[in-house]
Amino acid sequence: MRKLALLALLSVFVFLCSAFVDISHCEGEDTYYSLEEALAEPEKVIKMDIAMLKLTSISPDIAKLVNLECLDLSFNKISTLPPEFAELKKLRVLNLMGTRYMAKVPDIVAKLPSLEELDIRNHPEWKGTQFEDAIKMLPNVVVITE
Repeated sequence: MRKLALLALLSVFVFLCSAFVDISHCEGEDTYYSLEEALAEPEKVIKMDIAMLKLTSISPDIAKLVNLECLDLSFNKISTLPPEFAELKKLRVLNLMGTRYMAKVPDIVAKLPSLEELDIRNHPEWKGTQFEDAIKMLPNVVVITE
């Protein structure tokens, strides 16, 4: 009985940790809240949060942010990412949570060599296969689905 209770407690702990994963490894960095602002000094940009702006596309100019490590695109109306996105060689954290116009994780994401974490929560219209495909496509990346 004790082992079962301990296992249950451990399961809850793991669930809570995964539910609240954030981009804390980008804390302390200046955050840019628009691409236009970031492009004014592209080499300085490490963290950009352009969530909830109702964006329908991402400009190819994002490739100019050569030092970008953390990018939050959550809750926008984008359906894909531009080919230039693959030039973000230092991108480690990508948040695509709630990008409900995406039918799946864009293939270009697999071309990000430094990617460590991808958040794809809040896609209730996706079947399990979209999540499974993302995990298979990114075997060395922490893919957050719940």
